[in-house]
Amino acid sequence: MNAPAVNRQWILARRPEGAVRPSDFRYQEAPVPAPAEGEVLVRTLYFGYDASQRIWLTEDGGYMPPVQIGEPMRTMGIGQVIASRDSAYAAGDLVEGFMSWQDCVLARADGPMPLRVLPKAQYPLSWNLGIFGVSGLTAYFGSTDGLKVKPGDVVVVSAATGATGSLVGGICKALGAKTVIAVAGGADKCRWVIESAGYDAAIDYKSEDIGQRLDELCPQGVDAYFDNVGGHMLDTLLLHMAPRGRILICGAMSSGYTDVKLKGPSNYMRICTHMLTVQGILLFFYRDRLAEGAAQLARWVAEGLLHVEQHVVEGFQRAPELLPTMFTGKSPGKLLLHVADPA
Repeated sequence: MNAPAVNRQWILARRPEGAVRPSDFRYQEAPVPAPAEGEVLVRTLYFGYDASQRIWLTEDGGYMPPVQIGEPMRTMGIGQVIASRDSAYAAGDLVEGFMSWQDCVLARADGPMPLRVLPKAQYPLSWNLGIFGVSGLTAYFGSTDGLKVKPGDVVVVSAATGATGSLVGGICKALGAKTVIAVAGGADKCRWVIESAGYDAAIDYKSEDIGQRLDELCPQGVDAYFDNVGGHMLDTLLLHMAPRGRILICGAMSSGYTDVKLKGPSNYMRICTHMLTVQGILLFFYRDRLAEGAAQLARWVAEGLLHVEQHVVEGFQRAPELLPTMFTGKSPGKLLLHVADPA
C-alpha cells in the first residue's frame, strides 16, 4: 500500500464544554510522517467509536493522557502497515490498535495495548473493532472474569444495545445464565435486544419504572449486574441485588463523560448489607489474554450463540459528527467509520 499524497487530519480545536460537538474539531492537511526506530507507519482503514473517547477530551484524560488541543483525535482503529521499523510488523500487515483521526498514523507496539497483527479470516475485517476488539473483549472478560457468570444466574445489563452491551446477553447465555435482562431506551431497542441479541426480557428505561419491572422479572433478586450507565440506574440496581450478588462497573454513560469526578451511589450501604462484590474492568489488564478471549468469542459465533451487529458509516469527512451520537441515541451495535480499503 502506498502512502497518500497528503495526510488528512481531524484535530482537537478546543476542549469541549459539556456535550462534545463536531465544531470542537478542525480539519487540516499535513505531510505524511516517516517512522523512527520502533515505529510503524499505518494507513487507517476504519475508525471505531466508543463513549470513553469523550473522557480523553477532558483535561484529566481519565485512564489515558488527554488528547491535546492541536492533536488528531485518538481512536481505536484498523489499518494497514505502509512502512515498518519494528521487526514484528511488515509492510502490508493488517493491524488493530490505538490510532487517530488521520489517514496515516505512527504507531508503536509498546503502548498500553499491543498493536495486533490481524489474522486472515472469513469474517469481515471490521469485526476486529467490534466483537474481536475492545467492545467484544470487554464484554467477554467482564462477564467471565469480572462477574463470573455461572449456570442459573439472573443477569441484568444496562445500555444493552451498545457495542459492549449488545454482546453481553449472548455471552451470559452461553455461560449458562438462567435469565438475562436488558435495560435499553425505547420500544424498538427493547424489541431488538430480545429478537437479535439473545436477551430474555427488556426494560424500557424511557417509559417503565425500572425498579417495578425488576420486582416482576426477578423477584429473588439479581445475581450479576453489568453496569454501563452508573448514576440513578446503578442506585436502583443496588436495591434489587440478591445477597452476595456481583456488580461490574464498565462505564458511566449517564454522566456524559464530561468529567472524571463522579459521585458514588446513595445506596452504597447495600454493598455491605447484602455482601455484594463490586469490580471494575479495564481491558489494559487483560492485554496478555486477548487472543484467548477472541478465540472463545469466535467459537461462540461459529456455534450461532452470538449475534454481531455493526453500523458502518462511509467517509473520512464524517469523523467528527459521529462521536456525539454515542450519547444521543445511535443504532444498536458497534459504530464504525470506513475510511479506506486495504491494498
